[in-house]
Amino acid sequence: MDTSQWFRDQFTASGDGFVWAVEQVPPERLFIPHPRFPEEWPVARHAFHMLHYEKCIALPFMRYWLGEPLPPDMEENYYAEQINWEKGHTLESLLSQFRAVRAEQIILLEHISDSMWDEKRETIWGFVTIRWVVTKTYQHTAKHTHDVLSRVLFWDKDEWIATDKRRI
Repeated sequence: MDTSQWFRDQFTASGDGFVWAVEQVPPERLFIPHPRFPEEWPVARHAFHMLHYEKCIALPFMRYWLGEPLPPDMEENYYAEQINWEKGHTLESLLSQFRAVRAEQIILLEHISDSMWDEKRETIWGFVTIRWVVTKTYQHTAKHTHDVLSRVLFWDKDEWIATDKRRI
């Protein structure tokens, strides 16, 4: 199996899936938490978080494996942006930027050689491989797609399934 191709396919499908999930949420619900679970993030916050995780964490680490230095303030910028997530962003802008970052990641995947996939390097997650970093990005997308789709499917239902309140 061609690992780079497999991840390109998964990144394409999961990125499209996340955007599609967000687009299924009624506009009046995008920026508010679920009334029964106010501690849960609004959908727009998930979109913001996905963009900034991929732009400020995942993408720089992919570039790092391909020879670029890591930005010195990568984590600091990521966390600083998370505090002001609602300021100056439209959902359309967040999703457009997310698509652009995901497209860049897909291109970078073409340049990861077979020998790179299992090469360990020091990261914010400890010593891991690029395979781990890319798999983490894929898992992260699946998690947030799940969270958004839970709001789409169960907002009006008594059987609300929140991430930590599962009934099935």
